[in-house]
Amino acid sequence: MIDFRIYRAGFAPAVAAVVVLLFALTAPPDPLPTTVTPAEFDGQAATRLAHQVVDMAPDRTPSSEGDARVGDFVAQRFGQVDGGEVSEQNFTGQLDGNDVDMRNVILTLPGNSARTVVVMAPRDSAGGPGAASSAAATGMLLQLINQLRSQSHNKTLVFVSTDGSSAGAAGASEFAQNYSQRDEIDAVIDLWQPGYANPRPSFVLESSAGPQSPPAQLARTAERVLSDQTPHKQGAEGMLGALADLAVPSGLGETAVLIQSGLESVGLSSAGERPLPASQDQVANLSPQTVTDFGRTALLLTAAIDASPEPLDHGPSTYVPMAGNLVPGWTLALLALTLLMPAALAAGDGILKGFRAGSHPGWALAWAGSRAVPLLAGLFFFYLLALVGLVARPTFPFDPNLYGVGPGQVIVMLLCAGIIGGTYYAIRGWLVPAALSRQAAVPALGVVSTVAAFLVWLANPFMGLLLVPTAHVWLTCARRRGALPWPAVAGAALVSLLPLIAAIDHVSGELALGGSAPWLLLLMVSGGQIGFGTMFSLSLVLGGLLGVLALSVRRRIAPRERPPRPAPSGPLDRDLVPEPEPVGLSSERLDTLPITSSEEDDDLRNDG
Repeated sequence: MIDFRIYRAGFAPAVAAVVVLLFALTAPPDPLPTTVTPAEFDGQAATRLAHQVVDMAPDRTPSSEGDARVGDFVAQRFGQVDGGEVSEQNFTGQLDGNDVDMRNVILTLPGNSARTVVVMAPRDSAGGPGAASSAAATGMLLQLINQLRSQSHNKTLVFVSTDGSSAGAAGASEFAQNYSQRDEIDAVIDLWQPGYANPRPSFVLESSAGPQSPPAQLARTAERVLSDQTPHKQGAEGMLGALADLAVPSGLGETAVLIQSGLESVGLSSAGERPLPASQDQVANLSPQTVTDFGRTALLLTAAIDASPEPLDHGPSTYVPMAGNLVPGWTLALLALTLLMPAALAAGDGILKGFRAGSHPGWALAWAGSRAVPLLAGLFFFYLLALVGLVARPTFPFDPNLYGVGPGQVIVMLLCAGIIGGTYYAIRGWLVPAALSRQAAVPALGVVSTVAAFLVWLANPFMGLLLVPTAHVWLTCARRRGALPWPAVAGAALVSLLPLIAAIDHVSGELALGGSAPWLLLLMVSGGQIGFGTMFSLSLVLGGLLGVLALSVRRRIAPRERPPRPAPSGPLDRDLVPEPEPVGLSSERLDTLPITSSEEDDDLRNDG
């Protein structure tokens, strides 16, 4: 039925891909040399400005009166800078499903070169005063201007006070897409909640909202300056963590949007990437010492970039670290594709044999693909709930603190689970039709599983790499003597999903999602961060695994032995001899009868 020689030969391209990967390894770029600034950053002055922002507008919801008041205050302070050019970006953003007017306020300090260094800080706050986050960032931004405007600088310095940071980082997105001098930007330094009294990592933010890697030289420079100027150390991210960030893009905040847009960006945060909850973002949580530490880091990082005569070295466009080197993302995508080839070749060969043997592989393919119907039914039901407004559709990146899990959310998840379970019962997903021979069913499951993993690869090659094992699980049912015992098949299916589960667990832990992770992941689906194509492909992947498990538990019962018919003792009376039973079986009986041992013998003969 399945030629394992073809399967083994299919690994030859994967071996070649590994060789290419090893030759493509690149050394990470060295960090920029640090320079000494003429003045020390005044953290006390920045903290006083942060208190002034909170006192002026404790409520700074995007497009609110408080937000506009602080925007006017920032524009006024920008206008007091001699030689500075003040401009604004007015745009429309989404807040709670409604269109609202927002604005970025921009100060430009021209330098000797058109090459530009951008320092960005949010000023709005979704809940509470935002003392340690946006207020501290605004105070730090204004104090950096006070110190840098009196110092000489080679490159043009641009300072941006963004709006809508709590509404999908709308201001950062607007700047990245529509800033007129975008092509001149060497680097963007984003000040993200830089004043928290109890600092916790990550301190240098490098995650993207898409499958992009951070600029390697800028990130290493920021980490070096941070460790030199503060007691805080940025932990090194391993290969699995970096791969998880590319496979499940979930960066929060403005830095994630800037990196996704292609700008060389890095964030500085005293409280990690997830926005602080309102209870931890009060005036009591604002620390002048933390503001001083991160303000000094931002000042020295700006000076180091300004002193660099060449554009920063990004490294490969996408990469993961490995043993002190960078693995280019394209080599990982190539490796994933070649690892799918053995399963694809073996499944295709099995389908061709089925055509020649007349085992109806078309029906088998339809059955294998239909195993995903229950999951797709649950997915469409969830999309319907989002369409009618029963499920939120937040613009990503969103603040997880604004979307808790309550009774309503639990009911939605239970309803979706009920739709999946009900559909699975309706199509008898755990049964394999008796008339469907194993010779046709096994390669059909292989085709569906391989195509599903390939579709995931097309949407995101890094997620496709994590799901490569799922394309090989069907081979547990491809032995000549039948499938492995169902516990072994179930174990293999679970192990094949472990890379993806580990990646989701890493992202959940990094963002401190906790028990709300399932719901927040569903909001990424409803909001479009995880697209329909990816979800459709994942449904096919899981459906293929369910089909393999169903085939492994298929009952095989030998035909019942009939007692021999007694020989007639006299002349035959045709009127008394009963009519023989028809040889063929009705379609109704075919759907209910289990496979017989004679069917297995046919499979063995076809295999031979």
